[in-house]
Amino acid sequence: MSKREIIISLFDVGIAGLVYYLSFALRFSSFTFPHDFLIFLKTLPIVLLIKFFAFTYFKVYKGIWRYASIKDLLDILKAATISTSIIIFVIFTLSRGEGYPRSVPIIDWFLTVIFIGGLRFSIRIRKERAQPPAPGSKRTLIIGAGDAGIMILKEMKTNPQIGYNPIGFIDDDTTKQGRTIQGIHVLGRQTDIPRLVRQQRIAEIIIAIPSASGDEMREIVKQCEVSGVKFKTLPVLGDVINGTVSISQIKDVDVSDLLRREPIELDTEFISRHLSGKRIMVTGAGGSIGSELCRQIAKFNPQELILLDMAETPLFFIELFFRQKFPNLKITSFLSDVKDSLRLEEIIKSTSPQIIYHAAAYKHVPVLEKNILEGIKNNIFGTKTLADLASQYGVEEFVMVSTDKAVNPKSFMGISKRINEIYIQSLSEESGTKFVSVRFGNVLDSSGSCVPIFKHQIKAWEPITITHRDAKRYFMTLPEAGQLIIQAGAMGQGGEIFILKMGEPINVLNLAQDLVTLSGIPKENVKFSFTGLRPGEKLEEELIGKGEKVQVTSDEKILIVKSSNHIPLSKLNKDFIELKQYVASQDTSLILKKCKSIVSNYS
Repeated sequence: MSKREIIISLFDVGIAGLVYYLSFALRFSSFTFPHDFLIFLKTLPIVLLIKFFAFTYFKVYKGIWRYASIKDLLDILKAATISTSIIIFVIFTLSRGEGYPRSVPIIDWFLTVIFIGGLRFSIRIRKERAQPPAPGSKRTLIIGAGDAGIMILKEMKTNPQIGYNPIGFIDDDTTKQGRTIQGIHVLGRQTDIPRLVRQQRIAEIIIAIPSASGDEMREIVKQCEVSGVKFKTLPVLGDVINGTVSISQIKDVDVSDLLRREPIELDTEFISRHLSGKRIMVTGAGGSIGSELCRQIAKFNPQELILLDMAETPLFFIELFFRQKFPNLKITSFLSDVKDSLRLEEIIKSTSPQIIYHAAAYKHVPVLEKNILEGIKNNIFGTKTLADLASQYGVEEFVMVSTDKAVNPKSFMGISKRINEIYIQSLSEESGTKFVSVRFGNVLDSSGSCVPIFKHQIKAWEPITITHRDAKRYFMTLPEAGQLIIQAGAMGQGGEIFILKMGEPINVLNLAQDLVTLSGIPKENVKFSFTGLRPGEKLEEELIGKGEKVQVTSDEKILIVKSSNHIPLSKLNKDFIELKQYVASQDTSLILKKCKSIVSNYS
């Protein structure tokens, strides 16, 4: 027990002693000395001991009083009922209970529930007592009269210093129209937002619907934009931990809110068993996906987290982050390049990782189209070197990060990842290491992706550059990318390619227009420049290629892609020998010809 829990336990035992005394006092208008008082004194130690163990067993002392809930009351009822039953058994059966008033345990039960439970709930009632809004508080409209909205309302009413004055709710649920929730009216539907903002002199809108889909959020944002006032939102449902919502979680609406989908629900118990106590290496640990992956892995208590990156500054900052946020986690970092086979072997031998997440890669399509030789060295041979070493040194699991650009590849970046997928699958058949690949779309706010570029252009009042007005891409958030990699690695048996159900692809022009809306800049002041598709780019990306079939998994949001394009490992190794020779000769035409022989649908 902590010091706080010991104090609360002793306080509860003290209350139990007082309650027991009052039970006798209510039973008799006064004690008949010395007989009744001697019975009280004789049985008091037994009662206190039984109640202490009952309160401890049901963890009555663990609750935080200002957040007392129905569960806490049920625990108190259970503890009181069990302790009373044991007291009756001990006194009347084991000690015969001669002269002991039979009504005292019943009175004691009622008083125990009233005193122990009443004290806790009185603290909560006092905390939640509404206070008048502070002078200058913003008149606020809350969209969503569900649990999250009600929790936000409570905090606004009980903490006026935060500067919000709740005026009303907006909710499309017809059963809530015209109703009152904690003294605040449901004023109308989403289409009424502009009118109500004018009528009620609203200064700010809080969107309190954490489970809203992307389409629903876009519609709400459209109405808020028409109203002309500032609007904010709560995190997505997956970030609202244990059903608690706080004013501190309110944030400006971001583009990721407009792409909301049902969040991946990790099987945390299964993943914890999978990662806990393991030595885990992440390559590309300083990158967007690698660093997010590390953050999520750290929550599952690995024995050691091994960070590897070729970029010094990102590696420095990601290591600094973990030493501050996870001081008890063993962190080992290496400045190294996956192309350096000798250094890589030295690192794997010295650290003996049990799981490797391979996120290191060159990823920018136009850059790789101009630098094919470097792309082959890093993406293809770097992955092959790391995978071969993982197999050689008995790494239990190897998870490679792939991309939707590997599907029917048109770019060199795409074909390099598709070759990696093929090699990983073939190696898995002849190795004791479990190899899997994870394929997903564009990651919002990852370094170099379109969203940070759009944000910079909007902020600088520059024309927003878009390749094509009909270009569409699959988008996912960084947390989703990290969760998919972890979940797929834990689920995989070896040789699978996992993909995430990402709904319909998003029109990039619409995405840019949403960002303009969220920036607050009038749309008529923003120009769009269409530059044309760059070398290697597709108009629309795909998740499933020709000759590939989809297989469901235990998680309906994660699928397995089965490919018919299988190449024996011996044949692939010969292809790689030839490819290395062509790289040495810098003959790009022969390189592309060899890549096409491995991936026949490369165009």
